[in-house]
Amino acid sequence: MAPRKIDLTGHRYGALVVVAEADPITYPSGSKAARWSCACDCGTTVTVVGAKLRNGATVTCGDRRAHRTGKAHPMFGKRAEESGNWRGDSVAYTTAHQRVRTEHGPASDWRCACGCGRQAGEWAYLGTDPEPKVSTHADSLGSLYSPDPEHYAPLAKPCHRSFDVWQAQRRTGVPIALVIAEAMAA
Repeated sequence: MAPRKIDLTGHRYGALVVVAEADPITYPSGSKAARWSCACDCGTTVTVVGAKLRNGATVTCGDRRAHRTGKAHPMFGKRAEESGNWRGDSVAYTTAHQRVRTEHGPASDWRCACGCGRQAGEWAYLGTDPEPKVSTHADSLGSLYSPDPEHYAPLAKPCHRSFDVWQAQRRTGVPIALVIAEAMAA
């Protein structure tokens, strides 16, 4: 008995939305795999093997130039529940960041979201989750994060550092210079 085929039409996987079923692919071994026609957020259409969509191996059309320009920026127009990689809120800091990379690809595929024109290097938590989590991981102790990939933006490393300083000042009301002076005096 052949396995039951899963209909992926309408599902979102990263920047790809499944539009329709395409012709299956037949491998040299004789096995077949279902393929799906997908519309990418950048406007291109690609055909992808269903298993690669479901396991997160393919999340964009592959046109890195279109995605680097921000033409298909992932942080707009998508709810977490529509995401192919949404698995709930019980995740640690590092797992949340891995979820962002799985959902949107490496930050280096994007231009910095602050508008400075630099290449992004890191995914930065925007502080927009109404119920953020606090990291207990030794490398990121006390850092806020979100399990939802939609609360992150790609930033260049210097922009990320400046943004984190601004967030800390906004959250605590303490100027960062005082925090640094106290840390150095201790």
